Amino acid sequence: MSSPKFEEGTWVKEKTGTTGMTVISNIDGEVRCKFDDENGEPTENTFREEDLVPLND
Repeated sequence: MSSPKFEEGTWVKEKTGTTGMTVISNIDGEVRCKFDDENGEPTENTFREEDLVPLND
């Protein structure tokens, strides 16, 4: 079993997106992220690990 590419607290975005998100869990390549939606409301969504890239500090 390989270790997850993104750990809890990692700052990421979708490869084709611009929204920065914080990883809250990563289980079997399914990455749960929290971020503010277009209305500024906090939300969570799940993404495939391969669809995300890390954001540098």
